[in-house]
Amino acid sequence: MCLHMLLISRYILYLFIFVSFGYSLGTQFLSVPSSAIELAFGPSPLFGSLTLNNPALLNAPSQGVALNISYGSWLNNISNSSFSLASKIGRGNIGLNIRHMGVSDLELRSNRPTDDPLATFSSSSFAAASSYSQTYGAITIGATVRYILIQLYTENVSGMTFDGGITRSFGKNIDLGFSILNTGFINNTDSYNPVLPLRFLSALSYQFPRSNWGHKICLSAEKSSLVNGSIIRVASETKFEKFDLRFGTQSSNEVTVVSGGFGIRLGLLNFHYGIQIGSQHLGLPQMLDISIKLP
Repeated sequence: MCLHMLLISRYILYLFIFVSFGYSLGTQFLSVPSSAIELAFGPSPLFGSLTLNNPALLNAPSQGVALNISYGSWLNNISNSSFSLASKIGRGNIGLNIRHMGVSDLELRSNRPTDDPLATFSSSSFAAASSYSQTYGAITIGATVRYILIQLYTENVSGMTFDGGITRSFGKNIDLGFSILNTGFINNTDSYNPVLPLRFLSALSYQFPRSNWGHKICLSAEKSSLVNGSIIRVASETKFEKFDLRFGTQSSNEVTVVSGGFGIRLGLLNFHYGIQIGSQHLGLPQMLDISIKLP
């Protein structure tokens, strides 16, 4: 019994380490892309309409409700899904986002070969957020309030985070964006003391003059409290008729990532796909988005 308890404690410790530093669960899930478009670009405070990287980007149709469903996998085959709604309210936009990341069928085994594990368990992260954005001339501001819940073996922690962001247009071709993400609080337990990944994002984009092809490039930088040094990203989007093509790359002190994706716009129904390849060799994150405009 003592040996089993020692092994259980050791495996729980390994799981905590995996969650904290595996870029998967724990509070790090707040930094994980939540849609195919975001995965293809990389986190940016200037790309996307339902993105979590800058609430000022929240943009709803003039009539009806925009619905977006995303599903895919993150590193180590961890499931990654989200559900978003956006609608006009007065002069602004209001949005709801629910997301979940999880891994199941984790097995606890002894150091001796056995047919059956000592126990099976799962780990998951959940967030529900409400956002609002409004435009004043060339400036758009936005804010998000988010509730988070993390379940890790027998541990449960919860908290609240707050995001704020702004975008500024200079003419028809240049945009500037800033956001601060994940300020707030999260409770602790006797054995698990999570830390929120406080993030500062900035970006500058240029839209090439209109032609048959719509092309936009973006240079962004991020500073995170859980990452040493800065993260530099370059992203581009090309639109032609009903097709979108996206590319992105990011580099930090420890990881280099290349990403890409495409989209098909079919009136009220849109499909988007994104994939990411990283130097950490922990799998190929992929996501698929389905966007629908409801009356």
